[in-house]
Amino acid sequence: MKTVTIVALTFVNLELAELVVAVIGVALAGLTAWPTVHRWLKRRSAPATTAVVSLVAPTGEARTVLRGRAAEMSLLRKAVRRPGGRFVVLAGLGGVGKSAIASKLCEWRMQATLRSVWWVSARTPETFTEGLVAVAEKLGGTSADSAGIRAGTGHAQDRFWRLLSRARRGWLLVFDDADDVGVLGPLNGSGWVRPSRRGLVLLTSRVGSHRVWGDAAVVIDVSPLGEANAARMLLDLAPAGGTEHEARSLARRLAGLPLALNMAGRGLGWEFARWSSFRAYVDELNADGIGEVAEPDDGMGTASDPRRTVMSTYELSLDSLAGKGISQARPLLRLLSCFASTVAIPVSVLEHGSEYDKPQLIAGLRGLARLSLVTELNWPIGGVPVKAVSLHPLVAETNRIHLQLEGVASCRATHRLAVELMSAAVEPVRFDDNARWPIGHALIPHARQMLESTVPHLDEADLARLLNAVGRLVAVAVWSGSERDGERLAVDALNRVGPLRNDHPGYPACLRLRTELAWATGRHGNWHAAHDALGSVLDAWSAVPDAPEESVLDVRHKLAWATGKTGDWESAYQELTAVRGLRARMLGDDHPDTLHTRCCLSWAAWRISHTGEAEAGYLSVIEARRRVLGDDHIETLDARHSLGEGYVLEGRHAEAEAVLREVISDYDRVLGPQHPETLEVRPRYWLGQALRRQGRHLEADTVLSDLLARQTEALGRDHPATVATRTSRLWEEGHD
Repeated sequence: MKTVTIVALTFVNLELAELVVAVIGVALAGLTAWPTVHRWLKRRSAPATTAVVSLVAPTGEARTVLRGRAAEMSLLRKAVRRPGGRFVVLAGLGGVGKSAIASKLCEWRMQATLRSVWWVSARTPETFTEGLVAVAEKLGGTSADSAGIRAGTGHAQDRFWRLLSRARRGWLLVFDDADDVGVLGPLNGSGWVRPSRRGLVLLTSRVGSHRVWGDAAVVIDVSPLGEANAARMLLDLAPAGGTEHEARSLARRLAGLPLALNMAGRGLGWEFARWSSFRAYVDELNADGIGEVAEPDDGMGTASDPRRTVMSTYELSLDSLAGKGISQARPLLRLLSCFASTVAIPVSVLEHGSEYDKPQLIAGLRGLARLSLVTELNWPIGGVPVKAVSLHPLVAETNRIHLQLEGVASCRATHRLAVELMSAAVEPVRFDDNARWPIGHALIPHARQMLESTVPHLDEADLARLLNAVGRLVAVAVWSGSERDGERLAVDALNRVGPLRNDHPGYPACLRLRTELAWATGRHGNWHAAHDALGSVLDAWSAVPDAPEESVLDVRHKLAWATGKTGDWESAYQELTAVRGLRARMLGDDHPDTLHTRCCLSWAAWRISHTGEAEAGYLSVIEARRRVLGDDHIETLDARHSLGEGYVLEGRHAEAEAVLREVISDYDRVLGPQHPETLEVRPRYWLGQALRRQGRHLEADTVLSDLLARQTEALGRDHPATVATRTSRLWEEGHD
C-alpha cells in the first residue's frame, strides 16, 4: 500500500497519457520492476513548480470580439491537425489582432480535444525564459532542465525539444509577441523555435519578413478588418452604440484596426461611458484626434500595457529598432507621417535631399517594414513598377501627434524636410509632359495631406515652396484631363493659406494657383468665368514688384485663349501674337512654352480665316515639337489634331479624316483608350464632322456613339466632354 501511494504522488507531475502508460507498466511488470520504474520516474519528475508564469491562453475576450478572421482560422486549424514539419507565424501591424486570433485557436483546441496547449509570452527575454521553464516542467523536465533553459544553453534547447517529442501528438505551443526575433535563438532548426510533425509552434509577431523566418515557416499576414466586419465588432462590444451605418462610419475612421475598434467598443460599452454613441465617438475623433480619444478610460484595466493603447503600441516597435542600432527609424516614420496614409510613397521621393544617405534610408525603411510599421510596395506609376511604401492611417496619425509632442524645433524641421522632398520631386514635372503625368498624379494625395497637416508648422519660405509644388500638380491634373481634381486641390490650397500680402514669398504661388483654377474652369466649358478670373489675376500681378515675366506671360496667354473661346478670335489673335514675340525673346522660339503659344496662335489664325498662315504655323510647330519633344509627346499630338480640325474648317475633309484617324490611333496607343485626354471630345468630334461633310453619316454616328459609350463609362454621364459628345450627336441627327 505504501508503494502505491508513492507512485500516485509522483504521477501528479506527469501528463495524463504518461501516467496511464506508467501505471500499466507497473501493473504488468510487477513489484520486481519497481526499482527500474522508480529510477525512470525520478528522472522524469520535476521539483516543486519554479516557473512564475501562467501557460493559459488569454481566451476571455476572443469569444466576443473576433470578427472577419475565418480564412486565418481555417488555415490555423489545418496546421494544428497536420503540422507538416512547419511552424506558423501570424504577422502584422501592432494592434491588428494577431494575439486574438491565436487565443481563439487555443480556445478551439482546448474545447475540441484533450491535447496540450501552452501559451508563452515572448515579449521579453525574461517572460520567454520563464514560459519555457513552465512548459518544460509540465513535460516532466528536471531542475537541471530549468537551470539550462535559464542559462540559454544549446543543450537545454535540445533537451526542451526532446521533452516536446515525448508529449502526446497534437500539442499547440504559442509564442506570443515574438517581435524581438533574437529572443527566440537561431531560426535554423537549432533554437527554441523548430518545425515539428508532432505538434504546432505558432508565433505572433510584428515581423512579417519571410526572409527572417526561413523556409520552415508559414507566414500568415494579418491585415486590418474590412468595414463590414469592423462594424460588426463594434456592435458586438457596444450593441447600444447606434446603427450599423453609424458603426461603419466609426470603423472607417479607425481604419479597421482591431486594437482601436476594441478600445472604442469597450469605451462605449462601459457603465459610465464617456461617449453616448458611435456618432459621438466619431465627432470627438474628428475634433480632437486619436491621441485624445482612443486611450483607455480609468478603470478599464488596460492603461498599464502600452501594447494595448493606440498611441504607445507603435512606439514599442520604434524602441526595438533603436535598440538594434536603427535609430533613424523613428524620425523616418515621423517624416513619412507627413505624407498621405494608405497611398504609395515612392522611395525615390525620399531620396531627394534627404538627411539620410541611401544606405541609411534603406536600412530605416527595411526596419520599419520588418515590424509592419510600413508596407513595402511595387507600385505601378505609368505602367512601371517603382519601390514604394505606405502607412496605415492610425500609424500615420499617431506619429503626427508624437511629432508635435517632441517639440517645436523637431516638428518644424521634419515638416520642412517633407516639403523639401515634395518640392524636389515635383520640380521636373511639367504640365504638358505626359511622360511625367503619372508621378504628378501619384503625388497629389501627398500634397493634399501636407496642406492639411504641415502648413501650420512652416515659415514663409517653406510655405511658398509647398504652394509652388502644389501649383505644378494642379497644372498637371488640369492639363491631363483631371480638371476636377485640379480644381479641388487649388481651392483647398488657397483656403488653407487664406489671403496673403503681395510681398509675402507665397503670394506669387497663390496667383499661379488662381491661374490654374481659372484654366480648369474654362476647360470645363465656362470660358466667360475663366476670362474674368484670369483678368483679375493679371491685375493682381501688376501690383507685385518685380513680377516674374514668365508667370505674367502665362496669364496673358491663357487670357488670350479665353478671349477667343468667348467669341473674340480677332483680339485673341492680336494678344497671342504679342505673347509669342515676348516668349521667343525670353525663352527662344523652340521652348515648349513658346511652341504652345505658336500652336494657339495658328488656331486663332484659322478662326479668322488666315488659312495659309494657320496651316504653315501648324506644320512648323509639329516639326519643332517632334524635334524638341518627340513624336509621342502630348503637345505633338495636340498640334497634329488641331491641324486636322483646321482642315475641316477649310473644307479639306478627306485630308482632315486621314490626319484625325491617325492622331486618334496614336492617342489610344500613347495614353490608353480610357485616359481622359483620349476621351476628350475634340478629335473624334472633328472626325465625325469630316465624315458627315463627305456624306458618310452612318460612319460619323458610329464614331461619336463609340466615344459617347466610353465617356459615359469612364467619365460619367454629366462630364462636360460626355455632354458635348451627346449634344453633337443630337445636332448631327437633326441635320441628316
